[in-house]
Amino acid sequence: MENPRAWDKRHRRRRVPLAREQNAGGVLVLWSTLCLLATLTWVPRGLLAQTSEPAKSEAEARPQEAAPEESPQRSRKSFPVRNGSVTYQRVEESEKRKTRDGEVEIQRVRMPSWGGTRDVIMEREIRTRKLPDGTVEKEYVLKNPDGADRMAPIEIIRERIKKSGEATTTEREVLKPGYDGRWTPTRKETVSESGPESARQIVKEVFEPTVTGEWKVVDRETTASKSSDDGKESRTVRQLPDSYGRLSDFEVRDERTTTQEGRESRAVSVRRRDLQDTDHPRMFLVERTVTDQVKSADGKVTTKSVTESDLLAGGATRNVTSSSPQIVEETTEVEAPGEGGSGEKVVEVKQRGAVDSSLRPAYQVVQQTDREGNVRQVFIPKAR
Repeated sequence: MENPRAWDKRHRRRRVPLAREQNAGGVLVLWSTLCLLATLTWVPRGLLAQTSEPAKSEAEARPQEAAPEESPQRSRKSFPVRNGSVTYQRVEESEKRKTRDGEVEIQRVRMPSWGGTRDVIMEREIRTRKLPDGTVEKEYVLKNPDGADRMAPIEIIRERIKKSGEATTTEREVLKPGYDGRWTPTRKETVSESGPESARQIVKEVFEPTVTGEWKVVDRETTASKSSDDGKESRTVRQLPDSYGRLSDFEVRDERTTTQEGRESRAVSVRRRDLQDTDHPRMFLVERTVTDQVKSADGKVTTKSVTESDLLAGGATRNVTSSSPQIVEETTEVEAPGEGGSGEKVVEVKQRGAVDSSLRPAYQVVQQTDREGNVRQVFIPKAR
């Protein structure tokens, strides 16, 4: 009789290969089923695109080219500068490019150095942003050489302009670096404009920080102007702190312009507070200038101006010998046009000296312009 353990061991070996064959057969059947389902559900890519999306036109089917970027606008101007017997070139460069919300402009001034190269002596970067509500923000960054062939910022001015109907408000802030390198506001300005162009009022206030850190108005300027078909007139009053720290009138400027056929007259009067006496309300006449301009039929323009003042020639000192304003300067300017844009302008000036009270010729300026726009200017002093 066969041992039960031996029989079980022999039959177990036969069942293992049979199970493996059955498992392999099941895997083959499952793989065949999956392949059949994939074949039935597969759709060509082109056919799927045609059935799911509408057909595009020939123009839409072409690849869209990207819009070319606007190249920066560059300009360069060169001016000859004469210093005694030495003549050198002053170069002014400008680069402007558009941004997503405004523009950036970089201005540079180049002058010759001792080594012969034209180094940048000044650079100013202007960034302009236009906000959705119409507000315009500007930032001016002024840079100077730091001695190591690098441009270092020395001043930043931030400006914000907002318009609402006929009113315009401008806020300006000046920042400078401190000893610790931090930028600190040192000056603030506010300019408010209101009214139509025919009757405009402008108020400008300047703020500076006090010792305690508070901002105080140190300069206020108010301008009221009116204009009509015959001319324009304006009055500007500037207020500064007096000896008691209160704002009081320091300077008053009146200006009036009248226009007629072929003739224009302009009168400007400037009066200033007398600082010799802190409590004296009197103002002396800085200048009263009357200018008449006449244009003839041949295109020649003649301008004559006469200036009266309580000051001596140059405005350095008061004229204490006279109790009324005296004529201190007379100017005659004759501008004659030529052919092809050329022309000549001659300016003759008479002045009153500090010692001699009579008007005498002081100097003459002759300026000539050719057809290409080149300007030649000659200064001729007069012997006194």
